[in-house]
Amino acid sequence: MALNIDIMKPYQLLPLLLALLLLTACGAVGDEIVLEAAPWQDGETSVYDVISAQGERVGTAVWQWHTAPTGWQQTYTVTLPSRVDSGVMLLGADLLPQTSDMERGGSAYATTYEERQITIITTAADGTPSSRTLNRSGPIIDNDQSLQVQRALPLADGYTAHYRGLVANTGAQFTTNLRVVGAENVTAPAGTFETWHVTMTTAGATHDAWYGQQPPHLLVKYHNRSAGSQFQLRRWQETAAAPWQGSPDDTFVPETPVETAAAEVNYLLAAVMLLFQFPLMILFPLLLGGWIKRRYGISWTVFGVGALTFILSQVGHLPFNWATGLLTGGWGIGLWPLPLLALAAGLSAGLFEEVARWLVLRYWLKQARGWPEALQFGAGHGGVEAIIFGLLVVVNLAAMFALTTIDLAALGVPPGDAATVQAGVVQFWQTPWYMSVMAGLERLFAIAFHIAMAVLIMRGVMRGQIIYLLAAIAAHTAFNFWAVWGVATVGPIWTEVGLAIMAAGCLGLIVWLRPSERAERIEHDRN
Repeated sequence: MALNIDIMKPYQLLPLLLALLLLTACGAVGDEIVLEAAPWQDGETSVYDVISAQGERVGTAVWQWHTAPTGWQQTYTVTLPSRVDSGVMLLGADLLPQTSDMERGGSAYATTYEERQITIITTAADGTPSSRTLNRSGPIIDNDQSLQVQRALPLADGYTAHYRGLVANTGAQFTTNLRVVGAENVTAPAGTFETWHVTMTTAGATHDAWYGQQPPHLLVKYHNRSAGSQFQLRRWQETAAAPWQGSPDDTFVPETPVETAAAEVNYLLAAVMLLFQFPLMILFPLLLGGWIKRRYGISWTVFGVGALTFILSQVGHLPFNWATGLLTGGWGIGLWPLPLLALAAGLSAGLFEEVARWLVLRYWLKQARGWPEALQFGAGHGGVEAIIFGLLVVVNLAAMFALTTIDLAALGVPPGDAATVQAGVVQFWQTPWYMSVMAGLERLFAIAFHIAMAVLIMRGVMRGQIIYLLAAIAAHTAFNFWAVWGVATVGPIWTEVGLAIMAAGCLGLIVWLRPSERAERIEHDRN
């Protein structure tokens, strides 16, 4: 029995795609956080060991709470081998920030939170002042208060919530999604505690915190997944007059600054990138275009125009994403909750790329009409994107090799900056090799998707039905929505699994939309 491709029209798929997006968005993130009464008392002090990624104790972190006329005052000091970071923050009775004064890397930052704006005055290490003003559209949490203030949340099994935050020394605003993973018994130098394990996800980066289930809901442990470092509770006192609890004093004083751990080349990672990721991203698109040319006789011109279409779409797409905050965050759409942000990012890509595809096929590449031409056009569109990303990865790998061997201090780079760069190089070489495999496969999934969309758009152009364009925009929105939302919620591995499933569906769509030779001749003669 032959399959009738008119059984389900593209416009019948459109509501299903949009419904899927809305259902996913509605169930992905909890409400905006509601802070309850402060669980700490006046004079509370908590002391933490700072643990490096290598498991060594390299410093201390101290938080203190005191009552203030308007609410609370939080002070903190983080002492590390190479620097000391400190700050004082005034919070209202609602535990939201009012003012913040912090020192970081020799510079001072004074932040004032007003109803509709945030003012940050920076005094550089050489005494030079500068000021910036940011718009404020609602409640916001200062990044330097977040770990402690989250103690005032009604944590429970299955709890989810989100909040908008600010990093004062950069001015970056962001959305953090909180999720209670479950109850865990955690051991720190201060003892063993029954805790709630909370994940904090911001722009794809996830950190972990463990809070005591019993009042005063102490922060027992914090893990920075990106840097690999941890805070572990050593001791605390509930008030200035209360006895210390936890491990004995054992005050830790970092010795003279230590050298940042030397980066070691991960040769397995480098080999996988050179032998697997780069060929998939740079060579495969060209081999695919050559195969389509040999198999169907479609010239490289169609491939090139498809590639140029992607580049031209980005001329509008990238400035739009920058202007709306999608590209850099800190304002506009970049401050939206993750599901809406992912939906906006997907819709932005769908509008610019699919409309560009439609316009080029409709008004420029008029001689290209047919299923094989759509294959080559889509291969060029998705192929050049893969090649661009591949070349950027090549440059990055070369830079990592160079930075692994170069003595930055000998080049006059300040010690603090050199340590930051070196830490980034170390983190790069610690990337698991399979992440490179997934990055290469993701480009294959994207190319399959772009070819399917080109086939869909070609069908719409040949039939003069714009509903195919709308279906392509919806599908593009769904594809990119999952890529953005998935990385921040289910992690990169399951995100790639989802993309693989969608890519398989795209291959099915490509075959489904392939007309018979007779139907293609009739369709071509009609146009």
